Amino acid sequence: MPTAILNEMREAPSIQPMENVVNWSIFRRRSEAEDYIHNIMLGKDQILVGGQGRDSIGPYWWVGVRVQDLEKWGSPHAVHKRDAMGT
Repeated sequence: MPTAILNEMREAPSIQPMENVVNWSIFRRRSEAEDYIHNIMLGKDQILVGGQGRDSIGPYWWVGVRVQDLEKWGSPHAVHKRDAMGT
């Protein structure tokens, strides 16, 4: 079940870098992260990653995509992240 990744205690890649994660979004409600997971279409050599953490506001859940080879995927400058602070 893809939503099981949300059970992992793992900080978002913007806090704790994670190799080859090229896109992630942060949610304040687990249900929103679960809904998001069901709308992700993965490409070849891509896997779903995610977890949960806590910051000064409270708990959060994040969902992202990890690619097998960052060079084949594209430029490291094209990495996309979206979180509560808009960065």
